[in-house]
Amino acid sequence: MLSITDPCELKASDIYRQARTVASKTSRGADSHWYRMPEELPWQWHLWFDGGREVCSAVFSKQHQSWRPGPTLPLANLTTGEGVGEILGELMSAAHFQEKPKALGVILHVADEFGLAEIAQAGEVTSEAGDDFQILRYNLVDDPREVLADREVSVEANTWRLLPFWGSAPGQTRCTAVSLSRTREAFLLKLLDCAEDLRIPVRVAVTCAPMETLAALPLLKSNLEGGCLVAVSFYKFTAVFAISPQGELCTARSLSHRGGSQVPTGFGDILWNMALGAELAVPKVLVVSTQARALQSVAQELEMYAISRQPIQFELLNLEEHPALKEVPGNRPEFLIYDTAAVEQVSGGSTPLARTETFRSLWRGWARQSFMDTARLDQLYPDLRDLRVLRFSSWFIYLLVFAVIGTGGYGTWSLFAAMNHPSWELTPYQMKLTQDKHTKLLQEKREIDIVTRLLQPRSRGWVTVEFLLQLFPEDSGVRLDSFVYNAEASRAPMAGGKGAKAESTGMERTWIFKGLVKSKALQLLSTLNSQRGLSAFFERVAEVTGDEACRPEPTRQMTIALTQGRNARFNPQASAGELARDPSLAFPFSFEATITQSLTDKDALSLPLDKPF
Repeated sequence: MLSITDPCELKASDIYRQARTVASKTSRGADSHWYRMPEELPWQWHLWFDGGREVCSAVFSKQHQSWRPGPTLPLANLTTGEGVGEILGELMSAAHFQEKPKALGVILHVADEFGLAEIAQAGEVTSEAGDDFQILRYNLVDDPREVLADREVSVEANTWRLLPFWGSAPGQTRCTAVSLSRTREAFLLKLLDCAEDLRIPVRVAVTCAPMETLAALPLLKSNLEGGCLVAVSFYKFTAVFAISPQGELCTARSLSHRGGSQVPTGFGDILWNMALGAELAVPKVLVVSTQARALQSVAQELEMYAISRQPIQFELLNLEEHPALKEVPGNRPEFLIYDTAAVEQVSGGSTPLARTETFRSLWRGWARQSFMDTARLDQLYPDLRDLRVLRFSSWFIYLLVFAVIGTGGYGTWSLFAAMNHPSWELTPYQMKLTQDKHTKLLQEKREIDIVTRLLQPRSRGWVTVEFLLQLFPEDSGVRLDSFVYNAEASRAPMAGGKGAKAESTGMERTWIFKGLVKSKALQLLSTLNSQRGLSAFFERVAEVTGDEACRPEPTRQMTIALTQGRNARFNPQASAGELARDPSLAFPFSFEATITQSLTDKDALSLPLDKPF
């Protein structure tokens, strides 16, 4: 069995070691079922007992939406915790579920007690927070003595949860505390210990059966017109809930059965007074039970009270004959609030009661409150995020150790290989020959590099012709009188102050055009009279010719000098014969353009200054 110590009592190093133990010896780091609520798990085991001789056991498969009778559990085993391992092994097989479960949610429905305690802070908290009872709910779990009116309660023997009265009138009690004893937690703790040993995710909860039965009322009785008192009869007590005409919960009482009677003492008077307190126009009582004898005894009591004392109306609801409980083992209404189909039915507001604030809140979680503080048990273990970080850190440590070992091994091998290299056995004469050969090879490589740079194509004749065709397309309206192309090296830079010598020099390429143009061609020349237009033109030439020397680069600067004027010989009325003799008469404008491309000494096509040989 894994021994776990509260992390608050450990040092940081001990917490780390304990977390590593949990990660290695449990499945909490890989199975998310450990961190889910019991009612969220696909495989559930429900136990219901009312203090009688038998325990109602049922299993629910959330995936298949099916209820089945669970394994038999004697009441003595529920008290002592004996035979937990055998029962858990039976549940984790495929005997009760259609498939072998991977986790188990155990919910213990307590129906043998229903204690109510007064809350000292109810008026203060609800007046400040309105209908939000969450703060009071958490305070009641964390420190009950600061919330309850009775400060002498024993937190070791009992546990409390909040039950709000959503329909209480102003000035009346807004909520109460439901109390259950902790005598049944021993069975669940042994179940958890056994599950830890088997590395099976088991989540547990202890719930109040009267609160769950009240929540199931919309499925048992769709409408309570005018409001009524709901009396749920159990073996040892009767829980009475006052429902207002609007369908909201007003108050609740727990009435014990004394002397083996199935009817509380003074039952009629208590119901009459509760009906008056709930402001019911007609005192009506809905009696709910699974035992026909109990319903018959209550009916006789209320009939005698109506005849001898006050008129009171009542209705009997036998759960054994109710169609909504036909598939539920034991006809227990407490199990309905965990049925997915029932949850969807109530969430959709299919009945008038399901649309009230009381029952919406009960189904949202108030009726499923766990009276066992499993959060404190969970805090003993690292959460899923911490275990994943721990696993990642373990992988990182392994990887780091492997890298260190690999680096050390590679370094050792490299040192061994270097120490055993044949060069260690060379004589001085052999070393000199090798050094001279190496120097000669370096010189040859340098000469090859210089020749390769010198032989790079920097200026091609056919590219220059294509340059003209791209600048002046066919039928563009240009008469070119002269064209000059020149490519020469730039002036070599001077040596630096410290005697540094330049390794290369740039180039300058110049295209000079002179001729006559028409208006259309004049627009073509105007587009080049900007850095963007000029770069786009050179990019187009580079794409067409594949000549990298024309491609714009940061180490290349392109400029244009464009001069435009009017053609003095232009004659718009010249005849065809005159134009044939002198074509210049048809061109209204003249132009002269000089395009220069300067390549710096940092360019890839710059000319090396060193001699190759």
